[in-house]
Amino acid sequence: MKSSGNMLKVLAMRAKNRMINKNGYDARIKIVSNDDSEFVERVRELLNTQEDVLNPIARLMEDKVLTKLDEKGKEKYLLEVAEKYLKAKDMIEKEKLA
Repeated sequence: MKSSGNMLKVLAMRAKNRMINKNGYDARIKIVSNDDSEFVERVRELLNTQEDVLNPIARLMEDKVLTKLDEKGKEKYLLEVAEKYLKAKDMIEKEKLA
């Protein structure tokens, strides 16, 4: 998993640099499915675990999807999973407060 973590850092850094260096770059991300209850449950499990989760995005990314993508596809997938994670985490935290 260590090499996966390094790969994620490299992909995130490349994506960030492209967004910073290109004025016309469209950084909007399209989430594939709004009804992703399985993903939300996986996030809920990560948040409820007793151990410290250092890289939740890497745990949520599916290796079989990553292996089929080129470099730009991997970067886009990373950003999609990160956005979905943040939305799911926010939703779960709001549920706990209610």
